[in-house]
Amino acid sequence: MVVPRVGPMILIVVSVVALVGAGIQHYSMFSAEYRLSTWQNTMVGYGPFVVLGIALLFILSATLSAVTGNAVSAPPMEVLSSAIANMKNTLPTAASATNMVTAGINKGITALAPASASSASSSSSASTGPSLIPTLGYRASEV
Repeated sequence: MVVPRVGPMILIVVSVVALVGAGIQHYSMFSAEYRLSTWQNTMVGYGPFVVLGIALLFILSATLSAVTGNAVSAPPMEVLSSAIANMKNTLPTAASATNMVTAGINKGITALAPASASSASSSSSASTGPSLIPTLGYRASEV
């Protein structure tokens, strides 16, 4: 093996020369792709005219809207506030939705709980009902 006998300075020089050579070879092979991928650079000169054109269109449309009187009408605040009040009265509260979800989860867990877990929880002095965590034999509130 030759590599372990060569000093680190020679390895650094050889690796830098190989890296530069690979970069030159890569650029010479793919120079057409690099040239074609920068087609956007030719459009840089048109940027200010595009921005000015868009700004001019906005100014003309705002002026036309002000002159002709066509304005966007927003709903009055009274309508919005009454709709919000009606939603508050008709929608369920977050607590009621959470209670239904947790009750459903607890029913599912107790239905799937094996008989051995419920007998282990009944022997526990702190437990008053069936186990809600079947593998441990503890109620969920005790964990």
